[in-house]
Amino acid sequence: MSRREPRLCHETDVQLPAFVAGEFDDAARAAIEEHLAYCSGCQFKWRANELVWRCLAQCDDVEPPSQLRRRVLEAIEALKELR
Repeated sequence: MSRREPRLCHETDVQLPAFVAGEFDDAARAAIEEHLAYCSGCQFKWRANELVWRCLAQCDDVEPPSQLRRRVLEAIEALKELR
């Protein structure tokens, strides 16, 4: 059975990345698991999120270019000046 509650689906969708990362306490995790038990749409998104996390876990860490921080801060300041 796939009864969908749009508000709960939206909340679950937003929370899935943190759920998959294990960032919720027992009560919050249980609420999401309860929704996933009957919502096939959210189950699909949950599996997709898990797949992404497994793929990311296999990636090597990459050192950002040394100038990245400076360039990002300069871009932010340029955007502020446009306002």
